[in-house]
Amino acid sequence: MIRRPPRSTLSSSSAASDVYKRQGKNNEDHLKGKILFFSPNDEGASYFTDSLIYMCDHNSNGSLGLIVNRPLNLKLDDLFKGLKIRETKNNSKSAFLGGPVNPGAIFILHSSEKSWKGTMEVTHNISMTTDLEAIEDIAQGSCPKEYMITLGYTGWGPDQLNDELSDNAWMTFPENVDLIFKIEPEKQVDEMSKILGYDIRMINPGFGNA
Repeated sequence: MIRRPPRSTLSSSSAASDVYKRQGKNNEDHLKGKILFFSPNDEGASYFTDSLIYMCDHNSNGSLGLIVNRPLNLKLDDLFKGLKIRETKNNSKSAFLGGPVNPGAIFILHSSEKSWKGTMEVTHNISMTTDLEAIEDIAQGSCPKEYMITLGYTGWGPDQLNDELSDNAWMTFPENVDLIFKIEPEKQVDEMSKILGYDIRMINPGFGNA
């Protein structure tokens, strides 16, 4: 069930809130803005197989990312109607599955030229917002240049992601705005492979992170 949240924020999850509070620059900030890909292994498919995750925050409290290549069978028009948000411009874009945690919470990943009260700038190019005002603006056609709306998020507890990276469970790649917002979701893994010059689905975890 997708919940209509208070106006101040679209996520009522205290865990999510704790994770993506601004913590200032520190030596753990290096993962913010990176793209994660679940390393292939001999154990077969997992929940994150073929998923690209954009990292929005990574600090001593934990980590938060949004899957950017899993569209849902849910159009934004229908999402807005379900939230009883007045729409002045039809929007046939799909909502995305951001991850397995708190699927009733809504996150907006968008280009940084537009912001709202609750916007967190991840990098100079990309920001994340959870404000109800942002959803209302998008429904009424006042959109960032690039944006996507996800339900739920992908989260890790303190040091959990660091441990998984040490175990070569994930490959990390630089931010790529065009890949996230302009390439069709089902083609993003292939496009990332093309950019890098090798098939990321075929990399053995024993070779380490990118």
